[in-house]
Amino acid sequence: MRGLLLSTLLLASCAVGPDYEVPSKELEASFKNAGFKQAPPEGSWWGLYRDPQLNRLIKDADTKGQGVRSALARYDQSRAVLGLAKADVYPAVTGDLYARRRQDSSNTNFSAGSYNDYRAALNLSWEIDLWGRVRRNIGANRAEMEATGYDFQGLILSLRGEVTRAYVSLRFADAEIDLLTRTKKLRREAKDLMEKRFRIGASSKIDYERSITEHESVQAELAELQAQRGRFENALAVLTGHSASGFTIAPNGKLPTIPSVPSSVPSELLRRRPDLAAAERRLAAASETIGLAIASYLPRLTLTGTGGVQSLSSSDLINPGSKLWSLGPELDLPFFQGGRAFADKNRAEAAYREALGIYRGKLLEAIRETEDSLGDSRHLARASGSRKRGAASADTAARLTRKRYTSGVTDYFEVVDAERTALSEERAALSIDLARALASTRLIQALGGGWQR
Repeated sequence: MRGLLLSTLLLASCAVGPDYEVPSKELEASFKNAGFKQAPPEGSWWGLYRDPQLNRLIKDADTKGQGVRSALARYDQSRAVLGLAKADVYPAVTGDLYARRRQDSSNTNFSAGSYNDYRAALNLSWEIDLWGRVRRNIGANRAEMEATGYDFQGLILSLRGEVTRAYVSLRFADAEIDLLTRTKKLRREAKDLMEKRFRIGASSKIDYERSITEHESVQAELAELQAQRGRFENALAVLTGHSASGFTIAPNGKLPTIPSVPSSVPSELLRRRPDLAAAERRLAAASETIGLAIASYLPRLTLTGTGGVQSLSSSDLINPGSKLWSLGPELDLPFFQGGRAFADKNRAEAAYREALGIYRGKLLEAIRETEDSLGDSRHLARASGSRKRGAASADTAARLTRKRYTSGVTDYFEVVDAERTALSEERAALSIDLARALASTRLIQALGGGWQR
């Protein structure tokens, strides 16, 4: 018996199947530009936009968002499944207790007639983990639980990114609405002036009708922009767990700060991406499953035991002669299963290759997203400067043209053309800055929560 126990312990230290190694070489390649080194995990990156209202919305999204609650429930499920797998490490002890009246068949070797049967016993069953089946199962479920945890973190990061983009878009819509409102006032004043000039014969019917057209055009654009702002507001309501019916965000006349984006970042920052971390953990789970499949067609050793009392009379249960016990190993030998075990092993190996492909694909996608966001931020910053200088020049030209018109030097067509250009340039400058702000949020998400040290 001692030799059997020693052999069992030695075998229990084995674990069939491949030992998982993190594919760290996949991240050795840098981006096109080298930057500073490892950064900390995702933090309060939305503070870069320096907007208290955004901070409050992020807090609401974290605490009231329905997607957060469902993702947390999925994590709790995976943690419970891991608990089930861990239970296989320990012996299972059950009890049986009965008192019954029996009658055996008279057509058997047993004596016919009815009798009482009483029993009280404890039963033990403990699988000796010869090939690491239990350990592989625990490892696979632990990796899946960790992957689900990263899924939860990824949902939080994505939710915060959506809230930030919707809020930034709303504030830039406010700025554009303010611009069009001021333009509408100027166009109305121009229309009133042209009407007076037309009535006294100082302007033509064409100039008067053109002033009406310009005024109505701005009103239509303003209405469209207000509708767009309403959609951003409704989106924020849903993202933060509120009903859109009673949810409002008042204009405050301020734009969020556009963060200063670094010109380069290191590839190591990608390790913080929750989706990439989740894919790596699922790769680890797939590796553990290969060992689990191999162990399924190897002998399974279970130590079983029973101890208790049994008697035909309840009064005899306490007698020494009523004691019963059994203890010994049971060996399950899977001789023939029609190729099922080998097919399961092939399936597990194919699942690992699939998980590896998913991991590599997500890594390449992460690098692409980061490169895109870095490139967008760099080029849009240059474009923003040009647009703002162009808008300033167009505004100056519009004011000078208006003076020339009132002095009778030029016609109203030139005024309309100059004002259209000025409005277009100013709106384009706002659009570029909005694109810069949105690019910064995409870069933050691509890096798993910012680029700070």
